[in-house]
Amino acid sequence: MDVRRTAVSLGSIKTADGSALAKVGGTTVACGLKLEVGIPSALKPKEGRFEVSLKLASLCSPEINKKSLGRTFVGNDKRIDAMAATIKKTIASSQMMNLEELCIKEGASVWVVYIDLVCVDFSGNIFDAALMAVGGALRSLQLPPTQIAEDGEVMLSREGKSSRLTIKRYPISISFGILDQKHIVADPTAEEEKLLEGRLSVAFTTDGHLCLVHKEGRESISSKRINDCLDIAEKYAEKMVKKHPKVFGFVAS
Repeated sequence: MDVRRTAVSLGSIKTADGSALAKVGGTTVACGLKLEVGIPSALKPKEGRFEVSLKLASLCSPEINKKSLGRTFVGNDKRIDAMAATIKKTIASSQMMNLEELCIKEGASVWVVYIDLVCVDFSGNIFDAALMAVGGALRSLQLPPTQIAEDGEVMLSREGKSSRLTIKRYPISISFGILDQKHIVADPTAEEEKLLEGRLSVAFTTDGHLCLVHKEGRESISSKRINDCLDIAEKYAEKMVKKHPKVFGFVAS
């Protein structure tokens, strides 16, 4: 199965705390990170949090407002929100971040990382480009030094240096379009997505662990087909590490 060319650039949004731009074929997704001080969960007082949002730029596709594209991700808010939730789930299941590094004061203050994704050019398969952009943006994230006032307010400190968030591994996905039980395409284009009866997204981490199998649509798929897709996805993740070492290489051991 053929996959379109990919590209990732880091630090593309200067006003963000971390950013990246990822391309899969003609689909381009920008990711900007914003840090805000928040309150930790009562169940995890030592861990920070992250939130994911995904939007489509109004000019990302000439057909974005056509109702005829209801079966694709373009112009379908419910599917966009569902995709953002799947991206968040994939980040969490991959355990790519050490969330304890986002703790400022245990039980009181943590960093909340807002992961804002915008598709600026749509040509099919937003999910893979978006997840790739997240990895690049987190790679460039800098945590500023802080100090805590007597009243508990967290302030940026002039002393000390910013530190990079430790990335233990990256999730890398490949999505498959299900045309019918016999025909599946990898990395579906916008034209192919109009014909799909379902889709399957699979992600492996850069150290070889399966972290996502997500199916949508009514069309069923055999266990053999799923296993074939898993094999392709695992090899694809290995290929991406070699192709983009500045993004996916040299993670913490």
